[in-house]
Amino acid sequence: MIVVGIIAILMTIAIPAFVSAQNKTPMRNALQGVMEACATARAQAILRGSIVELHIRPQDYTFEVAPTGQREGSGRGVDARPEPKAGEGHGVFTLKLPEEVGIEELAVNFQLLKDAEAVAVRFHANGTSDEFTLVLRSLYNELRKITLDPVTGKADYDVLR
Repeated sequence: MIVVGIIAILMTIAIPAFVSAQNKTPMRNALQGVMEACATARAQAILRGSIVELHIRPQDYTFEVAPTGQREGSGRGVDARPEPKAGEGHGVFTLKLPEEVGIEELAVNFQLLKDAEAVAVRFHANGTSDEFTLVLRSLYNELRKITLDPVTGKADYDVLR
């Protein structure tokens, strides 16, 4: 009886902790996915020796890493950037945010683009990138801010709430 009582007490403690951990899984998955997308884009740019873009569709909550095939300093100007087209489908990495997580804020090179149809973040062969800020919000009011360091092209995140 003592063993059964101890098991009942442990289950009473463990079940709420387990449920709480399950509620935070969507944000954790979204955060991990976006960080992986940024790391993949940076690595692909360095390995290919050309510009790679992270295409974001804020309305669909989708992310795609896609090589442009454009070498650094090729015929186009440095600031020229082709607009991503719907359904290009040539990405090396794709991600769709979980339904419980949405985009609160999205900025590239200090321009707010949350309401844009498509956004592209460029990663260069020397490891640099565009300035990029993304704030994710879950249904449980969790906020995570993901930023890219434009000098290193590496992503980092902060817990806002």
